[in-house]
This record gives sequence, C-alpha cells and structure tokens, in this order.
Amino acid sequence: MPASIPISANEKKWFLKLIHEVYEIHIVDAYSCQRLSDELVSRARISISYNTLRRLFGIIKGSQQASRFTLDSLSKSLGYSDFDNFQVAVNQFEVDYFNQLLILNRLKKRKDDEIILRIVHDFQFASWDEVYQLKSIVDLCLEVENYSLLANIFQLESFNLRSDEVIWKLYVSFQSIFIQCKLGNLQVIDFIAQLMPTNEMAQRTLLQLYVDEDELDGYYGQWLALVSIDLVEDMEMFRNLMLMHQAVQHQQFPVAMKYLDRCNQIYSELNKYLHPILLGRLAAWNLMLMNDQMLSFSIFKDLSNVKDHLFFLVFFYRLQVIFDRDITVVDLMEKFKFDDLSISFSFYEKENLNVYYLLKARYFLQKKRLAEKAKALSKFNPLYKYSCLNDWVDQQLLILN
Repeated sequence: MPASIPISANEKKWFLKLIHEVYEIHIVDAYSCQRLSDELVSRARISISYNTLRRLFGIIKGSQQASRFTLDSLSKSLGYSDFDNFQVAVNQFEVDYFNQLLILNRLKKRKDDEIILRIVHDFQFASWDEVYQLKSIVDLCLEVENYSLLANIFQLESFNLRSDEVIWKLYVSFQSIFIQCKLGNLQVIDFIAQLMPTNEMAQRTLLQLYVDEDELDGYYGQWLALVSIDLVEDMEMFRNLMLMHQAVQHQQFPVAMKYLDRCNQIYSELNKYLHPILLGRLAAWNLMLMNDQMLSFSIFKDLSNVKDHLFFLVFFYRLQVIFDRDITVVDLMEKFKFDDLSISFSFYEKENLNVYYLLKARYFLQKKRLAEKAKALSKFNPLYKYSCLNDWVDQQLLILN
C-alpha cells in the first residue's frame, strides 16, 4: 500500500474551492462525493472512489492523510502536474494574495471588506499563521479607521468562544486594540464601548483578558459599566469583583460590601464553575473586607491541579499587595509545593508563574527569611511580563532588590 502523506486544512480548503470552480460541485455529503467521483472518470479519466473522497474531505471519520496517488490524481484533475505543484501554487497564492490585499487596502486603492471577512470566517486557528493574519487585518482596520469591517469581525460566529485556546489566540489578534485604548484613542475606546453590551467576543477577550486595573476610573471602568451579564457565564462575578476593586480604591466601603455580598451569593450557587482567578480575587476580598481567612483555605483545598492553585494564589496575594496588606496572615504560600520543571506551561501561564515567584519573594521578605526570598526571586524570568502588569512588576522588583 502506498505511503500516506499529511494534508493541511488550507490545502483541503483549496481543493474544495477549486473542485467547486472546475466541477461546480460543493463537497458536503456522500452524494456530492459520488458525483465528483463520476465526474473525475468522465471528464479527466481519473479514478478515485467516492469512499476515498469521503475520507479525504471529512464526510466520514478518517485520518488527516491521503495516499500520494490520490493527491496527485486530484491535483491533475484540477490542472496541476502533481500534488507538490498544487501545494506550491495554493500556499504561495494564499500568502501573496493576502499581503497584496492588505497593501492595496492600506493605500486606499481598494476596499475589500467582503473578501477579507470571508478569509477571517474560514480561519480555524489550526496554526499561528492565521492568528497573525487576523492581527494584520485588525491592525489594518485601526490604521485606515475601517470600523465597519472590525465590527463585522466581532460579529462572526465561526470562532468557538468556549475554547480557551481560541480565546487566547483572539487575545493575540486584538492586542493593537488594547494598545490604542491604553494610549487614549477615544475613537477605539468608544467603538469597543458600543460592543460591550451585546458582543461576547469583546467581553471574553478585551474585558476579561486585557484586565486593566489602572484604568478602572478610565476606559476600562466605562466598559465595565456597560457590559451585560447574560452572555458570558461568569461575567456577573467578574464585573462585581472589578467594581468592588474600584469602590475600595475610592474608600467606598459600603458600596464594596454590597458587591462582596452578591459575589458570595454567586459563589455559593456556582462555585464549581468559577475560574481560579475569580476565586483568588473573591478570597482576597473576603479576607480584606471581612477578615475571613477560612474561605481561602477552603477554596484552595478544593482546587484540583497545580495550575489552578497557581492562578488562585497569584490573584489572592497580589490584591493584598496592591492594597498594602500583610500577606503573611494566610500561609498558603508555604503550603503550595510543586516542581515547575516537570510541568509544561504556556506563555500566559509562565507570566503568572513569574508573578507567583515575585509574590513568594515578597512573602518571605515580610517574614524576614531572606535566603528563601532570594531563592524565590532567582526563579523570576524577566522575559515573561504580562503587559497589563508591567509597571506593577517593575515596582515589585525595585522593592525586592
């Protein structure tokens, strides 16, 4: 049996596109595969069984590979000498076409909103190439002030917003929006403000990932006031925790207590479904506003893995540091033991691991255990600094050094 070779999602997409153009057949079911098999025999004198076509295009479950014979034959039926020639052509076309499209739109020679939107709609985020292509499109929209196209991108329903991987890739794609808001671009700030009441993508990425505590009285607080709580499952808890933070900053303690009461009520109803970041914030506020130490121990005990413990501790202790509290009151920092070399961390997780080591160093500094402080600080990696916490991290390093 001939060896199978892999076929990428982009190559498969181009096979489907060209089959439709050449044979006027949309490959969507077994019947369309049979039609294509018949057409290949009658028009191209090429024999590929409909079962092979069904497996190749995912109509039935199969591998992401196909035989060289099948791929060469299908490529020949579409006008290419073989599969290698097909690969070079479609991949080069994809890159060159995309680049030229953006250049001409930047020069305002063309306005290709429908074409660009179709490209984005087909993104599967199987590779980081598509992530940075989307980032290029978002950058283009900001540069030429094409907010109608940007709004249509936010309205797309093709992204799985329940997938953490997809959300973090959208986070990368939208980074220029955060930068413009941080720089005070009122047009961008107002554009996102209009999305906040009804757009789940904006809520999950620009509000819940680009958390800007320094702007609670600025653009970020404006968005919080506008956001709805019915699209994202934990949005009410998230929003109340952030508004509580703002109230305490202004020493509005009765207001903060109202938010805390509601958060505790939500926790009692939904604690199994809350992210450890939110649980860390909740435990910190219960400690700072109600002197409740037991909740932190209870939540920590119920968390199931090292990364959940890590996120919880980072947000539990960092909030206490922000409000100049004694972080040695609760000794969870010393109860948490793990081998960071045996665990694979994503970039985002490495950023939080970094903050953990800073907080651990602060903890031992307050305990006056300087050797352990130095050991914790030695594990800090300056390459991993979360953009929203950059100034805070620098301040901690100044104190610790």
